[in-house]
Amino acid sequence: MKKGIILSALFCMISVSVALADSTVGGSVTNEIQGDNITNSATGTESKANLGAVIMEDSKVGGSVTNRVVGKTITNTATGTQSEANLGVVKIQNSRVGGSVVSNIEGKNITNMAIGTGSEANIGTVKIK
Repeated sequence: MKKGIILSALFCMISVSVALADSTVGGSVTNEIQGDNITNSATGTESKANLGAVIMEDSKVGGSVTNRVVGKTITNTATGTQSEANLGVVKIQNSRVGGSVVSNIEGKNITNMAIGTGSEANIGTVKIK
């Protein structure tokens, strides 16, 4: 149980992030999250909970990447083996985009969950593979 709590805390600290592994962006990268009572959690082996994140891997974007999440009482959870919950996420992997990428999510009482082995939940998420 202690390990799960530490992992959840770790994901909460890095969930609002920008990661550009072996990637380039011709313009700017803007990542903004605003809200009240925000919760982010990942529990289980190889589970991921991404909230308000820009994640790029081996990709190139010619323009800008803009990601914005605004809400109240936002909850994002991934529970189970290899489950993934993405809320307000731009995720670009092994891709080339000539223009810009924009993601904008606004709301109240937003909940995003992925429960069970290999499950995935996406709200306001742009995934390019």
